[in-house]
Amino acid sequence: MSGRPEAEVTPVRTAVRARDPISQAGMVAQLGADPGDGDPAGVRPVVVTTDDATADVLVVVGDTVDDWLLAQLDALAAGPGPAPRPVLVVGQLDDTAGLQAIEAGGLSMVRRAESTAPLLREVVRAAARGEARLPTDLLSSLLTRVGRAQRQVLAPRGLTILPLSPRQLTVLRMIAAGADTATIARDLSYSERSIKNIVHEITVQLGVRNRTQAVAHAIREGLI
Repeated sequence: MSGRPEAEVTPVRTAVRARDPISQAGMVAQLGADPGDGDPAGVRPVVVTTDDATADVLVVVGDTVDDWLLAQLDALAAGPGPAPRPVLVVGQLDDTAGLQAIEAGGLSMVRRAESTAPLLREVVRAAARGEARLPTDLLSSLLTRVGRAQRQVLAPRGLTILPLSPRQLTVLRMIAAGADTATIARDLSYSERSIKNIVHEITVQLGVRNRTQAVAHAIREGLI
């Protein structure tokens, strides 16, 4: 043994707000479950707090994205000082409801039917890091809507709203033309490692598994 003390892991202070006391108690119980249950070692523990003002994350529980839930997001945005980052746990969640929530500042969402304790804690930790988490099908649907808006509304007016940067689009176009990693790296004066990192960024942002799917998605949605 080295005798060195283990580094202290800062907990993620998490408040819960639900429309009814049963949902409130259930969510508190899930988040407060044994941190070792399904969690990898060394991650930040999720600690439930009743003080919204000191919370890092606020979990808002509702049946749908309705006026009550949107009002909770509006109140967060209007409050003084840094607000806790919201995570929405919603019973019914389609792309229209998801878009409403995103416009109100809710960038992380989980369906109640899928809200296992390990998943909830992972999403809470991601929110505390400033990252968004959405169900895969919802993310894909929202990206499809963005692509349709780009193709049918913005492009004819010379406008754009793209999920990819100009550099990412350049790499994706070269992949679509059949260029391999080495060729792209040489032509753009990047290292092959940099190109691989860019391709990884593209697949994450488009919600696809590989470069082939990325090209197909981009062509289908008019991104390239």
